Amino acid sequence: MNRRKSIKTIALSAVIPTVMWKGTVLPNTLSQAKPLRKPAKTSVFKSGWQDWPDMPWTGPEYWGNRLQDWQVRQGKAVCVVSAPNRTLHCLTTQLPDKPAAFQTSVTLTPLNPQAAAGAYAGFRLGAKGHFPDYRSAAVFGEGLDAGVNAGGRLFIGDKIYEEPVLAKGPIHLQLEATPTSEGYQLRLTGTDPANKQSRVSFTTEAAADRLAGNIALVAHVAEAQASENPSVAFTDWTIQGTLHQDDEQVLGPICFAQYTLHGGSLKLTAQLAPIETIAGHEVALQVREGKQWRTVQQSPVDTLGRVARFKVENWPYKDKLPYRIRVNLPLPQGKREYFYEGTIAKEPLSADQVKMAVFSCNADYGFPDNEVAPHVLKHQPDLAVFLGDQFYESTGGFGIEKAPLERAALDYLHKWYMFGWSYRDIFRHIPAAFIPDDHDVYHGNVWGEGGKDAPTDQGWGYEAQDQGGYKMPPEWVNMVQRTQTSHLPDPYDPTPVKQDIGVYYTAWNYGGISFAILEDRKFKSAPKNVLPQEAKVVNGFIQNPEFNIRAHYEVDAHLLGKRQMKFLSDWASDWKQGTEMKAVLSQTNFCTVATLPKGE
Repeated sequence: MNRRKSIKTIALSAVIPTVMWKGTVLPNTLSQAKPLRKPAKTSVFKSGWQDWPDMPWTGPEYWGNRLQDWQVRQGKAVCVVSAPNRTLHCLTTQLPDKPAAFQTSVTLTPLNPQAAAGAYAGFRLGAKGHFPDYRSAAVFGEGLDAGVNAGGRLFIGDKIYEEPVLAKGPIHLQLEATPTSEGYQLRLTGTDPANKQSRVSFTTEAAADRLAGNIALVAHVAEAQASENPSVAFTDWTIQGTLHQDDEQVLGPICFAQYTLHGGSLKLTAQLAPIETIAGHEVALQVREGKQWRTVQQSPVDTLGRVARFKVENWPYKDKLPYRIRVNLPLPQGKREYFYEGTIAKEPLSADQVKMAVFSCNADYGFPDNEVAPHVLKHQPDLAVFLGDQFYESTGGFGIEKAPLERAALDYLHKWYMFGWSYRDIFRHIPAAFIPDDHDVYHGNVWGEGGKDAPTDQGWGYEAQDQGGYKMPPEWVNMVQRTQTSHLPDPYDPTPVKQDIGVYYTAWNYGGISFAILEDRKFKSAPKNVLPQEAKVVNGFIQNPEFNIRAHYEVDAHLLGKRQMKFLSDWASDWKQGTEMKAVLSQTNFCTVATLPKGE
């Protein structure tokens, strides 16, 4: 048994990541992130929703806040809720830093006649996020809003044109921006499409820096009047002039993919946009042999998690090999073909050291984390592991939506897509393992107790999770696990736990190293259920400073559960398949000292 193998890690964790390598710390460069823009030139963008069938997604050129709030219906982009600050960003087109003439137009149809006077719809100009990147702007962008309010009056920013009032029906909005010595002159015009003579127009000024950035559609209804009623439908959106335009700045229909090699088998999961309702869609895994692409497998799309899963036994390739996911979509105007490319890496069996990039606790404070992927990739890791909290409930800025199931799934995907948008280039060309942790399933902490239901009738927070189990429905939990873990080697024992929740704990042998991938949370006992009531447990912590824990060492509690303990026993003694070293991957550490601060 050769024990010469070792692991070097590139470790990133705890919200704002820092890169550690050979004892040195690379500086965090959040403030130094550079915009990814092509030079401004004369360009034209036109929406194409009329070419798509009805679906819970608006297409690859757009980012909706939130994902579940925007759909294509009858050839229009519809905001399907009435709520604050709903935006639909054009990803491929940005307004330039230096003043240059442009114009944008759209036809909008108000759908909620009960919307109060403070509601409005139209454009968001010069949307900027926390960092100079179109993705940051798409998620967090604030800018200059211009459009028509629920009273039928045109507005630009805080300037409202009082008279005349536009009709309540469809309105064609056009905004023209003309450079001046001070910045821009803006002219907003509203027209009744059925009566071109019914036309309202007004003009105002804007500073140049207010318009640089993303351009989006906006639908806003105050929180006090929020409802599940659709608010507005948009069609025929155009942007033209001197613009930054990059057709590669899209997301979907293939968002990203992750894979593992184990025991001669390849497992790969492709994360897709919500295209499952498009009749006749096809998703295939292809590899490049010489100059030709060969289809290896086709896969259906999971209707909740929107993933396509591939498993290829007896993977015959020893050297690195280009792969791609191909999606064919038969649309009303003809079939469209999309690709996402990556590499199946050569397994580092003969290397003395294997470099592993380790991640956890990824909040959105640094999104899209431009400083992470380039720094990590410079070290050329052989594999990557993401050990939980791929996002937090606050990711994206809207909290969580827990029900109904379909909207809750799209709410999860909104956050999961953000994670992939940031990190996909790290695991595009190397294998990766993922372990969902508590925040991935909308918990502050999880004591799974074998998959039981955590009752939420008395509250969603500590009241529920301290009782043990999962707060979200089992179908939703399984969906999360499919998106994050279905590319892992097959489970050691696939028998589901309570509520028919699946398991994924397994061994992954790669590069001469055998990893035990554990589910630290799923079988763990809830402290409140195994300690006396006098301990006053809240969020797993004993709150009573007078409680004598020494008297309760022998509690009937589980950490990993009997099934995983059996797995670990077998795994620890199995050194076959060229294993030279072993390592455990877990969501949390097994031994810690937790204290209650004085006065708490």
